[in-house]
Amino acid sequence: MAVIDKIIRSKTFYIVISCIASVILWMYVASYENTTQTVTLTGLEVKYIGGEDILQDRNLLVTDKDVQDVTLTLLVKRSLVSQLTNDTVHVSVDLRDIRSSGDYDRVYTISYDNVDEEDVIVTRRVPEYMKVKIDRMDVNPEVVVRGVFDGTVAEGYMREPIIYYPETIEVSGPESVISQIAYAKVVIDREELTRTVSGVVEFVLVDSDGQPIESPEITTSVDEIQYTIPIVMMKDVGLTVNLLSGGGATEDNAVVRIDPPTISITGDAELLSSINQIQLGTIDLASFAQSTTETFAIVLPNGVNNLSGEKEATVTASIKGLDTKRIITTNISFVNVSQGYRARSITQYKEVLIRGPKEIIDLIDKDNIRIIGDLADIGNAVGRYSVPTTVEILGYREAGVVGDNYNVVVSLELDVPEEEETEEP
Repeated sequence: MAVIDKIIRSKTFYIVISCIASVILWMYVASYENTTQTVTLTGLEVKYIGGEDILQDRNLLVTDKDVQDVTLTLLVKRSLVSQLTNDTVHVSVDLRDIRSSGDYDRVYTISYDNVDEEDVIVTRRVPEYMKVKIDRMDVNPEVVVRGVFDGTVAEGYMREPIIYYPETIEVSGPESVISQIAYAKVVIDREELTRTVSGVVEFVLVDSDGQPIESPEITTSVDEIQYTIPIVMMKDVGLTVNLLSGGGATEDNAVVRIDPPTISITGDAELLSSINQIQLGTIDLASFAQSTTETFAIVLPNGVNNLSGEKEATVTASIKGLDTKRIITTNISFVNVSQGYRARSITQYKEVLIRGPKEIIDLIDKDNIRIIGDLADIGNAVGRYSVPTTVEILGYREAGVVGDNYNVVVSLELDVPEEEETEEP
């Protein structure tokens, strides 16, 4: 007993016991670490490889794919359990080998951070594969922008066609979607407009029935459309002519009828405020006896538009309260005859049409009519000429001459004394 007690109290005994305990503990730990354990990971995000670069190079794109997450059941050594988390386990689907459109069932790949794949056994995966739809990419470079004006314009003003910038946009995306797009629709809501306005508005891609087309795969060249709404003032103005007094008639003796009498015009409010009538032209009352009809072009100032659309107006002018009379006169003379020359009238008489109050023209006879020819343009050229004349009514200012075609024929000769004419050569 004393020997045993001595052994127990000896230092060597404790060393031997410690070594034995260490060996036993090491054997236990080694045995525990090499045992396996099941690990379940849920909510693993799926990453798709090649969809945004390789497929686009081939004019393909992913139009639909499984967005659900993945649940994995893994069998691993106990020593690796702590290293398998949602941050260290990755799920990916490789799309780089796809070269045509269609529906695909793709098996996903599982990878681990700092863990050898051979040390992990996947006992269960939910789902087994991911569904992916691949469509061919299409581009429409000229989708027309169309607007809907859902507002109002103040009374007396008019809205002209809305200007959009850009007028067309480029749209790209799945061929099956792009083929349905008819136009880009914008809706503008402005109230009681009295001036031109501009702004920016979003647009919606729609089909031929006006139904919206939405797809996350669609890309457009712009996100917004700039617009300008031209607003112009609208006004009705009368058409008029200038009457040139003559032939014994003034504007008080003229009856004028214009067809159309008025037109509708549009333009800037400040410009239209100063326009109350449109002047067509001039009618010379001396150019006709009783009535005349002339056609005038409707010419508007710059910046003014003809809303009615008429380009010409017909003007009829007639004379009231005056009588006419034809008188044949032989009183013909000439002025501006060059020195050393004489003018001899070949025309011996001329019929003149006069117009005026009846009681006046009844008093006028041939002695009151004088025709004067002007030879200023002839100079010293001897010969016979038809020259314009001025017709005067002597003593009666209330009457006038109608028309201006009273030319006479004159012979311009050298003014040779009579005795020289009879002298023998």
